[in-house]
Amino acid sequence: MRVKYDREADAVYIYLNSKPYAYGEDLDDQRRIDYASDNTPIGVELLCIGEGVNVEGLPNIEKIAEAIESKGIGTYKMKRTDFIISGESSIVLIEVKFASPTRIEGEKSDVRIQAEVTV
Repeated sequence: MRVKYDREADAVYIYLNSKPYAYGEDLDDQRRIDYASDNTPIGVELLCIGEGVNVEGLPNIEKIAEAIESKGIGTYKMKRTDFIISGESSIVLIEVKFASPTRIEGEKSDVRIQAEVTV
């Protein structure tokens, strides 16, 4: 696994395989997975990495997290875990798990965030 880190662009590309590129899939506006024609993931592009990288949904999560953390880039996993409906708005509970090479040993790494969304 090879990592190309561009500090100026605040981006990283992780090469997973040497097969030729066939197509790509955007997970969101900051994460993209490139594939070979046989659907094998061949690379991952991560943008705006200065505040950490959401590794949830990436192929080979553990290896990718280890590779980018070795460059001093923090990682986390974020997934929606619960919905609470009240009146005209919804409260969405999101579970975020942080892991970072700069994390202080012994600190809790699980965080709960509440976000209110109007429906």
